[in-house]
Amino acid sequence: MSDRNLQRASFLKSRRQRLTPEEVGLTRSPRRRVASLRREDVALLADVGVTWYTWLEQGRPIKIAAGTLGRVAAALRLDVSETEYLEKLVLTDHKDRPEWDAPVAKRVRLLVETYAAGYAFVMGPRWDILAWNEPFGKLFELCCRGIGAAASLESNGLWLMFMHPRARSLFPDWAANARRMVATFRVEYADYVGDAGFDDLIGTLGTSSTEFTSMWGDVDVLSPMRWNVREMRDPLSNETLAFETASFGIPDSPGQTLVFYIPSSR
Repeated sequence: MSDRNLQRASFLKSRRQRLTPEEVGLTRSPRRRVASLRREDVALLADVGVTWYTWLEQGRPIKIAAGTLGRVAAALRLDVSETEYLEKLVLTDHKDRPEWDAPVAKRVRLLVETYAAGYAFVMGPRWDILAWNEPFGKLFELCCRGIGAAASLESNGLWLMFMHPRARSLFPDWAANARRMVATFRVEYADYVGDAGFDDLIGTLGTSSTEFTSMWGDVDVLSPMRWNVREMRDPLSNETLAFETASFGIPDSPGQTLVFYIPSSR
């Protein structure tokens, strides 16, 4: 079974097992052996064959129409983020996915480096920080790296969150932010399942951080469109600062995201 189909199987099983018959309007039979939904329950709710759904959840290579997958998502009560994740695993053509370590265009780098109101950076598909302004660089000592240096784990956003000693003091609720970050990264990873660079990051973090391993094992997902940073502590004054996060895809650099943390008065 491919890595992508393994991800699909694990996700669908976890979502089915969190639901009870009562939650989806089914009557529980006295002879029922399990408290959660069965595969045949999902098949009934989604109006698909039991064998077909079983193969889907087992990660077998089968053909799936978008409409049919939509009915499965509805039957499992998937939210917007979970539906996006499932569609990425099943429907997206991953042959032309962007390179995760592509260089940042000079004009974009200049825009980031001259932003002075708050923090700014460019993030690649693997969440490598590819360009940054001076305030953001000082947060994680990225200024010590040469401008334009190749992507590495030491400048990866997920790695910094779990492995940089300063990260825990920057966020008022580090655990909640870290969990949301892992959930968002999982959706990004759906486009790159089996990619050596992504697997290196996940594997190295898995052997370096028990907290990451625990959070990664929860199979939580959060759409990148719903991820933002609202508060950070100033490392010098220890004052909690409020931000609005603005993220923009870079049209001529697929997979790269331009991020601004804009100071907020709230």
